Amino acid sequence: MSLEHSPARQGLRPRFGRISDAVAYSGMSRSRFYNLTREHPELIRKDGRTSLVDFDAFDRVLDALPIFSGEPSKAVA
Repeated sequence: MSLEHSPARQGLRPRFGRISDAVAYSGMSRSRFYNLTREHPELIRKDGRTSLVDFDAFDRVLDALPIFSGEPSKAVA
């Protein structure tokens, strides 16, 4: 397959990827991603010692995040 016709080149994402791929995909920090996995264990699949992120499940979690209201968030002291 030529690079021109690869799924990444066409804007498609794979169904599964590594945690570093998920962090890059979402733009969130690695620690924030791990916090989400505690709330949503379906995000991670195990293949032996390898952790794979289910991007379909990740997209559902990201879609459920609140929409920005335009007001600054209140800082927690």
